[in-house]
Amino acid sequence: MKKEKPNRKRKNAHLLYLSDAEEKAIKERMELAHITSFSEYARRSMINAYFFVINDSEQIKEFTYELNKIGNNINQIAHALNSGDNVSKETIDEIKEMMVSIWQYQRYILSSTQY
Repeated sequence: MKKEKPNRKRKNAHLLYLSDAEEKAIKERMELAHITSFSEYARRSMINAYFFVINDSEQIKEFTYELNKIGNNINQIAHALNSGDNVSKETIDEIKEMMVSIWQYQRYILSSTQY
C-alpha cells in the first residue's frame, strides 16, 4: 500500500489513459494556457467545464427557424448592397431586433440546460 505524503492537500488519485493523439492535443492546449503541470491542467479543465444537454427538439426547431429567418434577411441585405441598392434603416433595425431576440432565446435555452 502506498504511503501518503504527510502534508498532501489532495488525497484522491485518478488514473487516466490517453491515446497518442489525445495526449498531443492536451499538451498543445497546456502550452497555449501556459500550464506545465498536467494535474493542474486536468483539475482546471474538469472543474471549469460546462456540459449542455438539450432534450427538447421543439426548442431546437424553433431556434433553427429563427436563425434561418435572420440568415435570409441578412442575405437579402447583402444582395441589395452588392447590386447597388440602398437598404432602409427600418430593415436594418428589424434585423437588429431579430438578433436581440435570438440571443435572448439562446441564453434561455442554455440557462435551462447547463449542467
